[in-house]
Amino acid sequence: MKKNNKLKRKINNYLFDHLYLKIFLENSKSIIMCVLAGILFAFGFACFITPVNNTDLAIVTGGVSGVSQNIYLIIRFFNEDIKLSDIASIFYFALNIPIFIFAFFAITKKFAIYSLISVLVSSIFIRIFPNWIVAVQEVTADHGGIIARVVFGAACTGVSSAIAYRADASCGGIDVFSYYFALKKSTSVGKYAIMINGLIITLYTVLSIIQTPSEWGKGVLVFFFATTYLFVVAIIIDFINVRNKKVQIQIITSKEHMAEVLLANFPHSATIVKGKGAYSGTERQILFMVVSSVEVNKVVLLCKRVDEHVFISVNSLIQVYGNFFIKPIE
Repeated sequence: MKKNNKLKRKINNYLFDHLYLKIFLENSKSIIMCVLAGILFAFGFACFITPVNNTDLAIVTGGVSGVSQNIYLIIRFFNEDIKLSDIASIFYFALNIPIFIFAFFAITKKFAIYSLISVLVSSIFIRIFPNWIVAVQEVTADHGGIIARVVFGAACTGVSSAIAYRADASCGGIDVFSYYFALKKSTSVGKYAIMINGLIITLYTVLSIIQTPSEWGKGVLVFFFATTYLFVVAIIIDFINVRNKKVQIQIITSKEHMAEVLLANFPHSATIVKGKGAYSGTERQILFMVVSSVEVNKVVLLCKRVDEHVFISVNSLIQVYGNFFIKPIE
């Protein structure tokens, strides 16, 4: 552990003296993550979400891909031979253009560019992966059928969106709006995705019932599977994307300068309460500090360096009101 920390410090010191190399490596890492997210999303959509034939149940994904599915249903009124993969590939990119313009001005230029990379990769691979769809869905048909498609499709979509979020980007579409509202409200992304996507799958259900009124039960079944899909995606995203998750740290110490050290190393303030040990009767300082979940380990390590006998408790928070600093997207 000490060797790893020492190596990290050496690398950080080296990169600190080589700024352009640091910027290049950070951008390269983000681009690789966006490409990976795009490929994973395309694989999940093409191999699990898209039905093998028109008799199979479709899984409505929500987002721009869900809007593409709604457009596909509308076009099928006039042309029953149209393929979902063709519609999805075209409209998935076309519908994202105005959304990227919004992201460019409302979030950051970097966020919009990285998101565009992810969507371009997804659009390309959505056309490539259908060659695998029969083989993949033959396996899922023998191991859970539609349930397996829902779970694996949601896993691919959720992980791909979470990877993009960790790179300060998105997989485009509704993810952009969910991320924007989550930043403004300083809360989780998943619940906004559920609200917006819920409207999309409802529209899909209505269109599917209108198209085949005799199979209204099938349309309702699609709605329930789509709802399950959305909840799984939201849970995965909120589990992996911890940017807006906050925790309260309670620090009990005898070192009076602990607060000064914390304020010098973190962009958050703290509240100090005087206390006394029940057993020893010694006076203590109790510090209450709210930090992002990604900062917890750094706070704990720093506190232990200042006071090896420090007592720390960590509690997860649902929401924080007031001024709380979150590192902005570059």
